[in-house]
Amino acid sequence: MGAGPVRQVGVRVSRTEGGRAVRVEVEDTGPGVPESLAARVFEPFVRGAGVTRPGSGLGLATAKRLVTAHGGRIGLRSQPGSGALFWFELPRAQGSADGAGRPD
Repeated sequence: MGAGPVRQVGVRVSRTEGGRAVRVEVEDTGPGVPESLAARVFEPFVRGAGVTRPGSGLGLATAKRLVTAHGGRIGLRSQPGSGALFWFELPRAQGSADGAGRPD
C-alpha cells in the first residue's frame, strides 16, 4: 500500500439488488491502480511497473478464475493516488433464505 501516512483496508459484504447475489468489496488507501494496468490486472503474471515486492502476479488472476467458475463477476474501481476497490459477486445458493444455504 505504499508508504502513505494513512494505510487502511476495509471489507464490506452486502446483497446485490434483488438479493440474488452476495457482493464482497475490499477497499484500500494505497496508491491505486494506474489506468494503463486496470484492464489487465486480472490476467496472469501482470504486475505494476516498478513493483519490488515478491510475487508472481497470479493472485488476482486466480481470484477471477474462482469467481467466474462459480458463476460470479469480479472487478475493480480505482483512482490512481487514491486507493482501489476490488469487488466480486457470487450468486446465492438456490433455495437459501436468510441462512444463506444452511441446512434446516
